[in-house]
Amino acid sequence: METEHSRKQPKKMTGGLRAYGKTKQSNAKHPLVSIITIVLNGEAFIRQTIASVLQQSYGAIEYIVIDGGSHDNTVSILREYDSKIDFWKSEPDKGISDAFNKGIHAAQGDVIGLINAGDWYETDTVQRVVDTFLADRAVGVVCGALQFWKGVQREYLCHSVPQLLGREMTVTHPTCFVRAELYHSFGLFSPDYKFAMDYELLLRFKQQGAKFLSRESVLANMQHDGISEENWKKALQETHRARTELLEKSCYTSWGYYCFLLLKRQLRVFLEKLGWKGLLHFYRSRLALVKKTKS
Repeated sequence: METEHSRKQPKKMTGGLRAYGKTKQSNAKHPLVSIITIVLNGEAFIRQTIASVLQQSYGAIEYIVIDGGSHDNTVSILREYDSKIDFWKSEPDKGISDAFNKGIHAAQGDVIGLINAGDWYETDTVQRVVDTFLADRAVGVVCGALQFWKGVQREYLCHSVPQLLGREMTVTHPTCFVRAELYHSFGLFSPDYKFAMDYELLLRFKQQGAKFLSRESVLANMQHDGISEENWKKALQETHRARTELLEKSCYTSWGYYCFLLLKRQLRVFLEKLGWKGLLHFYRSRLALVKKTKS
């Protein structure tokens, strides 16, 4: 019998090709790549992300979508792609880390990529990533450049510099592809991190000896909507916490370095709010640890 409480609770739903017994296999020349998208109430932008995965030039892709119990038409859109998405699930989660981990647990590929709803890949992204992994079996993480957009206009380009991870988040997470074995060896996303879970994970992988390789080419795209003041401060606090937990004591784990990063980020937010494009360009090209170039 349905109660008032049960009507308010989002239903747990699943779908995709696996529901019909269809699974994909990997081989030495064409490793299976699992792409995971997490989404919550993303009806306005989920289609672009899905299309960018389904239109990849590389064929051996397993696509997984984890929905956090959306109340809009997101699930209806997922049902439209039921014969093209390998697996999707809709149910409440405990946050971004939990959603990522659900996707990783469901993944069966040799390589795993994470692309959030609203972001999108270049058409040949996965092929370029697979070629990189095949060329060097020691590489554990492949990353690259992220193209930021303002509407339909290219805004600026941000490259990944993994060798500087000990100082800041210098890897563009939407461009990251990770060998599945690293998650098995070094762990998944920490549920204790709510805003900088990607930084903590990548820094942990790096400290454990994972080899990173950064490509110069654009692998992913993202709309640049400005910075949420509340969220960036919490994220900055968590990146400081990750450094203090994972690195030996150094100037980069000190309170003084955190204050320096805080002041630098406040300057960036201030310039964004004022819309001073010339000074913003100067900041991104001269003051940022990872230089952002104009597209």
